[in-house]
Amino acid sequence: MIPQKQLLCTFTNSEKYLDVVKDIKSVYTLTDNKVFLFVNEKNLREIYMTFNVVKDPDCKIKYPNTISVHRKKQTNTLYTLNAMNRLIADENNGVFDKTFQLNWDLYKNSIILVADPGVKIVGLKLFSILSV
Repeated sequence: MIPQKQLLCTFTNSEKYLDVVKDIKSVYTLTDNKVFLFVNEKNLREIYMTFNVVKDPDCKIKYPNTISVHRKKQTNTLYTLNAMNRLIADENNGVFDKTFQLNWDLYKNSIILVADPGVKIVGLKLFSILSV
């Protein structure tokens, strides 16, 4: 049986990211031994680290400031399902409709996160790809 993969994103900063990479490798089983580092285009100190892990439903260890995300490859958009659902409702006059199609080009090279009252969209720039 092929193990399922899960894409995770850890939030850190430019001072701590190398230590966080080491920690992540000790907590999770990475599927491809790569960690992608993105910076917030408007705040270069904010680092968003993404990496694929072997999905383990029995794993009780969660690294701090880490969430499960999805990626729209065509536009390099990272998002949580909750954020995508809120965005659909926001763009569709407050109505959540599973058939509503987002214009993903509007969110190219960004991460979409839940925020109060709606969503937070952060423009990202690839900083580095680390082989670990």
